[in-house]
Amino acid sequence: MGPLPESKDRLLEFAYTLYVEGMCECGRPKFECRNDANAGLYEVADVTCHAQAAVEEHTGQEKFKPEPGQRFYAQEIDEDLVTRRSL
Repeated sequence: MGPLPESKDRLLEFAYTLYVEGMCECGRPKFECRNDANAGLYEVADVTCHAQAAVEEHTGQEKFKPEPGQRFYAQEIDEDLVTRRSL
């Protein structure tokens, strides 16, 4: 690790970089999910992301051909209809 950044923005960027580098692709901290002491302590949970399902339905169409660089994301149809509470 090099010298600490001087400005607040650089310090926040540095902290975020450390955070991202410490995360596993599964979304958990590497020190937790890659620790051999935790082997066998996880199970698979099945959930459906309805926003991602909408994107996959659109991009999975038979004649679908995106333009170079084109990206897709889910957008709310009506903000007032989306449930905003925990499961």
